[in-house]
Amino acid sequence: MSTVPGSMFRRVLFWAHLSCGIAAGLLVLLMSVTGVLLAYEQQILAARQRANRVELPANAQRLDADALAQAARAAAPPDSRISLIFDADPGRPVVASAGRTQLLLHPVTGEVLADKTAGAREFFRINENWHRWLGGDSRSTRASLIDISNLLFLFIVVSGIYLWLPAVWRWRTVRGLMLFQRKYINAKVRDFNWHHVLSFWMLIPLFLIVFSGVVMSYPWANRMLFAAFGEEAPQAGRPPGAGPPPGAGPPPTGAPGAGQGGNAQDGQTPQADAPRASYAALMSAAQSQFTDWRTITLPLESSGPTVQLSAELQSSAARAPRQNLVLSRADASVIELSARPQAVAPAPTQTPGQRARSWIRFVHTGEEYGIVGQTIAMLASLAACFLVYTGLALAWRRLIRPLYRQAPKT
Repeated sequence: MSTVPGSMFRRVLFWAHLSCGIAAGLLVLLMSVTGVLLAYEQQILAARQRANRVELPANAQRLDADALAQAARAAAPPDSRISLIFDADPGRPVVASAGRTQLLLHPVTGEVLADKTAGAREFFRINENWHRWLGGDSRSTRASLIDISNLLFLFIVVSGIYLWLPAVWRWRTVRGLMLFQRKYINAKVRDFNWHHVLSFWMLIPLFLIVFSGVVMSYPWANRMLFAAFGEEAPQAGRPPGAGPPPGAGPPPTGAPGAGQGGNAQDGQTPQADAPRASYAALMSAAQSQFTDWRTITLPLESSGPTVQLSAELQSSAARAPRQNLVLSRADASVIELSARPQAVAPAPTQTPGQRARSWIRFVHTGEEYGIVGQTIAMLASLAACFLVYTGLALAWRRLIRPLYRQAPKT
């Protein structure tokens, strides 16, 4: 009699697992397919960006930041919040970033260059849009459906851990749930085997991918993450290093809200006739502070007495370390320079909750562990495609196919 409650619980859990799989299966399949396509986005774009290098004449005089700012404002959409991204490689164009709009400026003439990565960027943008928001926007009903499906997927993964456990712990039984068979007597046996084997080998990466997606999608999940470390989740106007807001990936470099440099704490705004340092002076001060920088992002719009620049430092690590520099908007004097983060450790200024939130963001794509992590994340997404197929196929045979069977003749 003691086994009856356990049997009943397993039965209830199975039908909940099956129902969630049927309800969310197609959207989980969409997220998985687009996840596979997005796996190596950074590497592909980096390889394509080499084609954007320009050949500079000997002793060519590069434009200063003020002239480039003027060229960027003339070319960018009206009322855009623009940031200039300078590369340490003199042959790389200066990037004028305005949200998702990106313009390449010739470092000598300031003319807008054709972006040879535009096609690849658009491909990844469309896939990301469907992956996160079902082709809509972040506040649309479509986006809510994706979030709900991901939450159901988390339940499917967690419940699947229990349902995977064999009724009898014998090697022959366990082997059938861990290893692919050489031959299958029919498609049902094949799908059952594939479903369990892929679940076993991809359990941990799938759990991390789906769990991190829930944390990024729902504010309550984000708050729970910080509460686990005894902290309060950052709100609007969050401090530097707190990571992106719930439900959003890292903002594009130079996007609105990414290092715009306003000082929201004191509420001060510069007078219209107050002295303002030139962009060239700000850039010069940044170059003197960031001694081994790869790129420097200079925001052109700042609403307070300070402006914050950021730099990606030279590094062979999968995630290059970054530094922030706060300068006086009046005279470009240094107010604060964040300590250089180690390439293999989180920034020392971050709290444990912030470090966990940053880890959550990059473990979702596998970037936290470099190309190996991205490959594992890609394989997990590919496995999820087969899990959806085999799960729906098994559900079809269990629920739908019997309805088409002819009643026996009397």
